Amino acid sequence: MKLYFNNLSKTAKIPFLLFIYAISFSMLLTGIKYFHPDGTESPEEIQENIADNIIRLHVIANSDTDTDQSLKLKVRDGIIEQLQDTIAGTSSAAGAEKLLASQEDNIKNSALDIISGNGYNYPVNVSLEERYFPVKSYGDLIFPAGNYKALCVEIGEAKGRNWWCVLFPSLCFVDETYAVVPDSSKEKLKETLSEEEYESLSQDSKKDSFFIHSAIYDWFCNKTGL
Repeated sequence: MKLYFNNLSKTAKIPFLLFIYAISFSMLLTGIKYFHPDGTESPEEIQENIADNIIRLHVIANSDTDTDQSLKLKVRDGIIEQLQDTIAGTSSAAGAEKLLASQEDNIKNSALDIISGNGYNYPVNVSLEERYFPVKSYGDLIFPAGNYKALCVEIGEAKGRNWWCVLFPSLCFVDETYAVVPDSSKEKLKETLSEEEYESLSQDSKKDSFFIHSAIYDWFCNKTGL
């Protein structure tokens, strides 16, 4: 192996090392998945089950200019104000998704009204779809990285920085400095998640390894294009 590596060109050594690291990490993930104690879930299973029970909001600005970013936040505020009370009345992610699907046109029109009211004529695209989200904390809860169903609101060319939150159960905080997760939202999560899944959302330090594994996995995917 050492002789083979030494004979590689400089440009070929980096992909080769990434390949070796990827194999090693895959073996680590396999160990995590198949050798955890009986009756417990793997990190992948926990993330997938959490994702089945929440819906996120994803608002993407036209660009990264200060004015476009400010406009994004105004659209965000309008959507949260429009939906939060209604969404709070639903008892399941499936019910929330059905409600949001029926409100897509109203959400789009509200966003367009805010945009035009601020002197812009950007188009808006609203959709319900699955998208990837990194690790994110909301109050005292941390959600693992992975794919989640989201209400996506794209403003104009949608090439600017984005903003996201958990729309159901209601964890959308306009001012995250003083964010406190409502007890009603926690109760909905407890009702739909297993005890292990709910506990995995806690910021307790004993859960750090779960998020370390997620972060390392994300790093490898980005480096190797997986």
